[in-house]
Amino acid sequence: MGLAARLYSFVVIRGFKVWISYKTQVVLNFISWTIPVFLYYFIGLTFGASKMSMAIASNYSYTAFATVGIAFQGYFSSAVATLAGRIRNEELIGTLEYQMAAPLKPMSLMFYSTVWGFVINSISTITVLAIGYGLGIKYIINPLSTFVVLLLYMVSIIGLNLISGAVVLIVKQGNPVALFTSVATNILGNVVFPVSILPTWLKDMSYALSLTWALDGLRKAMLSGEGLSSMVNDLVILSILSAIYMILGIWLTDYAFKRILEQGTVHMY
Repeated sequence: MGLAARLYSFVVIRGFKVWISYKTQVVLNFISWTIPVFLYYFIGLTFGASKMSMAIASNYSYTAFATVGIAFQGYFSSAVATLAGRIRNEELIGTLEYQMAAPLKPMSLMFYSTVWGFVINSISTITVLAIGYGLGIKYIINPLSTFVVLLLYMVSIIGLNLISGAVVLIVKQGNPVALFTSVATNILGNVVFPVSILPTWLKDMSYALSLTWALDGLRKAMLSGEGLSSMVNDLVILSILSAIYMILGIWLTDYAFKRILEQGTVHMY
């Protein structure tokens, strides 16, 4: 089975067709993507001249700041939970053993399982950005800068996906990585308020998250049209974090599969 056939199996058959078959879930997904945009839009209208807007210190509004943050934060939180949830589901219904017996390397299994998370969150991103445009946000997009930042951001997310999936394979129940990314998204990730207003100790923690630097770069690239030369600091730090996440994710995934095979706990949940 080639690359295209595997992507079709994981994205279309196991991902999109299952998702679209649950109409209520699809509707609820779109509602959950839409509500936060309007929520922070009205917050922006109410507190447009507040400390929040001044802390942004840029030529775009708080609504634009929050919309870009909401649009791209899903990759960091939801995508991580998607892979871990899928592995957990395979454990519960007893199909993980069959997947591991298939002619597909464990690392490839983890990689292909992350793709649907990217697809569903891309739908969310496009929806949120479109709503933002309808609310009057003006995007001044630099295609090259946006592509480079997104590429580095996706690499870091793949690393986090691998870490999250490996943890679920080992601990079975509970997902501390998904919990942390959810908390980090809401508090530390530079999503709906700038990290500059955080206390120093929280600010230092936020700098260890790829989300913080990715959103900073994406806002510069999509709202101000800035080039790569103006975001060198963001790109360097994002590259370092992405490399760290990937190396740790690959090592932990390899360790997790070896451990559950040696201990014979593949079937356990």
